[in-house]
Amino acid sequence: MRKKIKGKLYFLARDAKSRMKNYNRDKSIFEQIPYAKACFGVHEQELYDRVCRLLDRDEIVINPIQELVDHKYYSTLSLEAKQKYIFDLSEKYKEMKIRYEREHEYAKVSNI
Repeated sequence: MRKKIKGKLYFLARDAKSRMKNYNRDKSIFEQIPYAKACFGVHEQELYDRVCRLLDRDEIVINPIQELVDHKYYSTLSLEAKQKYIFDLSEKYKEMKIRYEREHEYAKVSNI
C-alpha cells in the first residue's frame, strides 16, 4: 500500500477551496446586509454624507469628484499628491456609491 504524502501545496489548495466555498455562501448573506453597520471614521462619514446629498439630487451630476474635492486642502498639494488624492477620492466615491445604492435597495425592500 502506498502512503500519500501531503505537502504544503496540498494544504494550501485545501484552504483555498474552503475559502471559495465560504465566500460563495457568505456573499449572498453579505449582500443582504446594508453597509450601515460598517465602521467609518469621522472624515469618511462626512464624505459619505456629501455623497448621499450628491446622489439624492434630482439633477444629473456630470463630475461628482470635482464636487467632493476639498479645494482648500487640494491647493496645498504637489502635482503627484494631487493625482493620488483624486484617485483615492474616486475609489472612495465608487465604494460609497455602491453602499448608498445597497442601502436604498434594502430600504425599499424593507418598506414593502
